[in-house]
Amino acid sequence: MKLPQDKPLPFSGAMLKKCLPIALLIFCPFLLSASGSWSQWRGDERDGKGSLGIEISASWDEREPELLWESDLIPSQDDGGFGSLVSDGERAYLSLVWHRDEPTETRTISSLFLRKFGARRVNLPPELVAKAEKARLALSPRLRGASLDEWIEKWIDENLDQRQKMTQGSLLTSRFKKGKLAFNLTDVDLLFSAKDRVFPNQDALDQWLAEQPFSLGMKEKISEAVPHTKRVADDVVVALDLSNGTTLWKSSLPGAPSGRSSSSTPCVRDGKLYTVGSNRIFRVDLTKGKIDWDTPLELEGVAGSVLVHGDLVVALVGNLRAYHRDSGKLAWTNNQVSGKSASPTLWKTPQKEFIACNGGKEVFLIDPKDGSTFWKGPGGGSSTPVCRDDWMLVHGKDEKAGLIAYRWKDSALTEAWRFPKLTRRSDSSPLIHEGHAYLIGAGMRACLELETGKVIRKEMAKHDISSPVMIGKKILAYEISGNFLEIIETDPEKFGEVAKFKIGALRCTSPTPVGSRLLIRKVDRIVCYGLAREKP
Repeated sequence: MKLPQDKPLPFSGAMLKKCLPIALLIFCPFLLSASGSWSQWRGDERDGKGSLGIEISASWDEREPELLWESDLIPSQDDGGFGSLVSDGERAYLSLVWHRDEPTETRTISSLFLRKFGARRVNLPPELVAKAEKARLALSPRLRGASLDEWIEKWIDENLDQRQKMTQGSLLTSRFKKGKLAFNLTDVDLLFSAKDRVFPNQDALDQWLAEQPFSLGMKEKISEAVPHTKRVADDVVVALDLSNGTTLWKSSLPGAPSGRSSSSTPCVRDGKLYTVGSNRIFRVDLTKGKIDWDTPLELEGVAGSVLVHGDLVVALVGNLRAYHRDSGKLAWTNNQVSGKSASPTLWKTPQKEFIACNGGKEVFLIDPKDGSTFWKGPGGGSSTPVCRDDWMLVHGKDEKAGLIAYRWKDSALTEAWRFPKLTRRSDSSPLIHEGHAYLIGAGMRACLELETGKVIRKEMAKHDISSPVMIGKKILAYEISGNFLEIIETDPEKFGEVAKFKIGALRCTSPTPVGSRLLIRKVDRIVCYGLAREKP
């Protein structure tokens, strides 16, 4: 289903005055068009900032954003990853590994099967696992509802430390609530021992099950649940008309079934699109979707996004690499920077340009000319650093580092301050705005002075992996796994939630502001909301 494109409406000053109490947006000083771009992950400057000319008012409780259009079916998660959208102002683009199932004689105990089957390992010390299992099996079936919730909360508080609560608390809660119906952990371990094993046919799977010490009921469940299909996939780029959501073209290459871990966001530059697929990096011409070049990788499942700088395309694909834009040939490799989830960014310091990128445990500054390491320091993880003038802000995986600010001074880098934290996730990217640092993620909203690191305000909130964006002086961020889109004030004296709108976005993605429009990826399609009326 597609909604018709909005037509320009007359909008007099009297009408504007009348509508101010319920208006979604306040415009200064004129009505905005949809012009603008969001050319790569985190925007044109990779700093999370969209148009400065739109001021969002706190009114979503009274009037929701206007839905302009919906796209055709586009899969996500296990079938299409978690990549976000980009736009050149005329079209919207999405890169994904598009999965599908085909009938097969073989049977595979894949990681996808294990997850859908509900087989989850408890990652706790053996003695603690044994204690939890003993408590679960001893639970009275009469204990239920609020009384059971209270018992579970007390048990977790008394037996788990803070880190264990964050990483394993919800899993133990689920097992306690299932009681004796929860999978035996010995069975779970046995299933994981056969992870990714391919059996030639159903008889071979059943023969293996017969030889294992599963209960009869468990053997039957596994035999029936292992799919009679195999996963295949294509590396796909989709181009949508920004005005109405129509699919203009879809470019496709045979790929590998790399699952949800393939979640790269593309970059558009000078009429070309650069992106990472299931097991390749490639370039697409934006006129008709023709593939210009295609360079294979030695690994699958890249979630980080490419950076185009000069004549190079830089990506973290196991290690940090640069490819020539015109040919796709390898220019240089830096083996110190490892990983496949983080995205590199450009830092133009007062004296020199660097590529900044989180590795597994540290953050690195790399010379873009030859890929050599200039500096490394505390940080690491999947977040994208934010660089502005002489400041670099890093949301690090190391809990002792947390949010850490580096400053370029006298041709060297120094640590200005750090905001340690103990959180489950460190994937969300921070923001810098008007002398302040913002962390909207890791289960919190925090505003700090950029110069000193002084905490202006911090509050707990259900922001997780998704990275926030800015429109004007407001922050837009997903909360509760993408169920809600929030407007958050950046004014330090008013910092906090302003308005909330139930949107049902795909978790782990980020909203894409393109001028006066907002692109949202949902589980099965792309939707576009209007943030302003078009110019007459």
